[in-house]
Amino acid sequence: MLGSSELAGLREGLQKVSAKIPFSLSVDFTLTVFDGEREQGIRLVTRSLCASGGDEPYLAPGDSTIHRYIVDGEICQVPHDYCPHCWAEWDFKLKHQTCPGCGYAMGRQVKLLLDSSVCPNCDEGEVSLAKPVCAKCGFVVDPRMIAWG
Repeated sequence: MLGSSELAGLREGLQKVSAKIPFSLSVDFTLTVFDGEREQGIRLVTRSLCASGGDEPYLAPGDSTIHRYIVDGEICQVPHDYCPHCWAEWDFKLKHQTCPGCGYAMGRQVKLLLDSSVCPNCDEGEVSLAKPVCAKCGFVVDPRMIAWG
């Protein structure tokens, strides 16, 4: 959609304005899913159309990685910066262990489900049951907050 002819005027406008000012510009597009029962939404996809210095505009992603959790015995999938129970914003769950929206806590009602060896902290290193420390970032898997899939 952002590369379509319908938005050619927007891309041209960003390029022209960015040539006249000493700042970068971006127009953000977000796909949000709203749950009426929770009365809460989750941003699933974010893309920005960016321009700087009069150069051709480019696309920049702004998505959060999707993580899987076990919540009250059920598997849930949400972007990592949301609560899998109430969908309130809740980032860095392994450091800030209680959801500010509903009070659910890591290790009690919520566990991060690891079904791959990708480190849940840096998304670059590897962890496993046998080697619970990520060599890339030093993250240590806490078995009270993690379920292995």
